[in-house]
Amino acid sequence: MTNRTHEDRASIPGLAKAFSGDAISLLDRLRQWPVFEPGLDERAADMERWRTAVETRLGRGKPRRVLFVHGQLPGETGSGVYLQQIARESIRQGIDFHLLSAGYETLDATHIQGVPEDRIHTCLFTPEGEMPKPGRVKTPISGMSVVMPYPVLAFRDRTDDDLIDWLSVFGNRLAERVYRLQPDVIHVNHLWFLNGLSRLIAPWIPLVASAHGTAHKLIVDAPRFRDLVVPCVSSADHVCAISPESVRECVAMFQIPEERISIEGYGYEPDLFHCRSVHGTRVIKDAFGYDLGPAARLAVAVGKFADWKGFKEFAVAIGLLREQGFDMVGIIVGEGDQPSRADLEAFIADRGLAEHVRLPGKVARTVLPDIYRAADVYVLPSHAEPFGLVLMEALACGTPSVSANAGGPPHYVPKALTEKGLAVLVDPIKTTPDGEILPQDRSIYAGNIAAGIETILNQAIGGKERTLIADAMKHLRWDGLVKNLLRIYDRALDDALARGTKSTSATP
Repeated sequence: MTNRTHEDRASIPGLAKAFSGDAISLLDRLRQWPVFEPGLDERAADMERWRTAVETRLGRGKPRRVLFVHGQLPGETGSGVYLQQIARESIRQGIDFHLLSAGYETLDATHIQGVPEDRIHTCLFTPEGEMPKPGRVKTPISGMSVVMPYPVLAFRDRTDDDLIDWLSVFGNRLAERVYRLQPDVIHVNHLWFLNGLSRLIAPWIPLVASAHGTAHKLIVDAPRFRDLVVPCVSSADHVCAISPESVRECVAMFQIPEERISIEGYGYEPDLFHCRSVHGTRVIKDAFGYDLGPAARLAVAVGKFADWKGFKEFAVAIGLLREQGFDMVGIIVGEGDQPSRADLEAFIADRGLAEHVRLPGKVARTVLPDIYRAADVYVLPSHAEPFGLVLMEALACGTPSVSANAGGPPHYVPKALTEKGLAVLVDPIKTTPDGEILPQDRSIYAGNIAAGIETILNQAIGGKERTLIADAMKHLRWDGLVKNLLRIYDRALDDALARGTKSTSATP
């Protein structure tokens, strides 16, 4: 797997010592980190520059400076929404927040609202079909899921040359930001290669990472990356997981000591997602042009078109409920690549449900709240959702819900709602020991979803019940999550300053 033809690309301006010495492949350096890295005594000047900058800021009472690093487009996925909200709320709470993100164009305040443009930095990638320009990664962005809602080059399809180019260009951009900003903390969004670049560039700067559950799926999809990712990821000073299942994956797959992991989850924006009355049929007409009958019962699901999202089982559940006499309509808001859409459309059509399960595409995030409010029930049909941010948002809007009793939802769906039957957690789909799902188990899971929806539909749910649902979610807003993050940053920085030049994670 090692390619030694590109070592000359790995020199990083301003932090050249990180890449000095004998020619060693960038992939070897990640795979065997920190064996090939210079000792801290060789980088004493770089460390002292950082320490001086940090202590000067502390002495002047300046706010914590954080460099947040994101390898995808901001705002297009659950982790992208996480980035957007962490950024906005961090700025609101006075954190000196800077962002380095992937992009096909230079990112600005229109892409990340609430963040000043001088704090937004872009690593540019080349869209498919275009000629690479100097300073850009030569290939498209790679998503942190196998299926993404925008064009990507999947990590599993990258050659070694592609990967080295990706690492070198992003690494140079990251090193430049680190050198100029001297951040108190680097926060990497996902357990992946950007953790490794952060360690190669400045191993003395505290590294905090967010585990969204998707990196585990990528390793399963492309096992060859495990040896490249684990050494640096396992050294993170703190990992913010989204659920107990995510913690187990961090320990088992990425070898992160459990004492360095905490469950932080996600949050929601109360100014956008809150309970209020809407005219449901009018909302759906305005958003999608669909005319719901006066007696129609509406189930809504939101997400990208990937098999594990469970949209086929959702469609089957709609069909089962119609057979039972419910005038049931399902709407799946979202998108995926063209093959995924075509496959889902064919599945729905083959079952005679094309008029009853609609795929209108993506909508603006600001449109989602009223769609949640218009629904009789929100369904998260994922086989095992790492967190399920859309479910949290729907509940915050006061919409009754159905989801699998697996992954993130059991961790944050309030017991007060499940006890009243306003949020139903159904038995999850079964898998074989090698992770496959048998057809009969898909049918059973679809039946479970249908039964959960029926539980909701058989209740008299009005404004009082919807208010109760929304109120039960108020403790899960983004502002509380960012306050927790600031405490994590403070502890990590205090530990790093106390270690001085005796960092255990940065020296061979």
